[in-house]
Amino acid sequence: MRQEDFHTAIPTLPSAPSLVASDHDRRALLAALTFVGRPPRSAAALASWFEKHLVAPGKMERPAYVTEGFSKHVALGLQVPAAPDASEIEELVDAARFRVLAALRAFMPPTADDRFLAAAVDGGRVRPTGGPGPWEPCPREDDLLSDIVLSLFAADILNFREFHEAYLCVCKTCLRIDFDPSRSGRTGCPEHEPTATVSVMRRSGPSL
Repeated sequence: MRQEDFHTAIPTLPSAPSLVASDHDRRALLAALTFVGRPPRSAAALASWFEKHLVAPGKMERPAYVTEGFSKHVALGLQVPAAPDASEIEELVDAARFRVLAALRAFMPPTADDRFLAAAVDGGRVRPTGGPGPWEPCPREDDLLSDIVLSLFAADILNFREFHEAYLCVCKTCLRIDFDPSRSGRTGCPEHEPTATVSVMRRSGPSL
């Protein structure tokens, strides 16, 4: 998928009862939405995203590099011989972003594939806090960039699964995320009609 096919607006959370009545921290979700909605396009921007959303809140140590498995390690530290090529960062961020959005799309009905949640728990990238919010992200510096972002989504989904099952929308065409099914259905967006293959009202029948 080309970069121009992605939308870059951070979706607005709906005024759902589960949010209005909740005292739980939703910063993990907002951090994840910031990454997929306004993806960082330079090493400095990516380092700033880490600092603001993960390092400063004490969720992980400051990473010296990032990787997405297929790519070499791309340095993020300030004391590096030369800044990484912008295309390397963009390629890595786009690959991580696509994997994250694909995992969220698979989480949608009728498949409801939640294996990325189990992977985050088993991999130690989320943990129970013992406080009012049961789960929090705790990725490591050497985790794949996509797994780090997925840990943010995973923590919020584990804390608010009913909210995501009721409101999460992922366009099947462009993978845009939203939380307002009344606008374009669960599998559409303002630019693309919802697909007819998924009925959000159906609660019975075999999983595909």
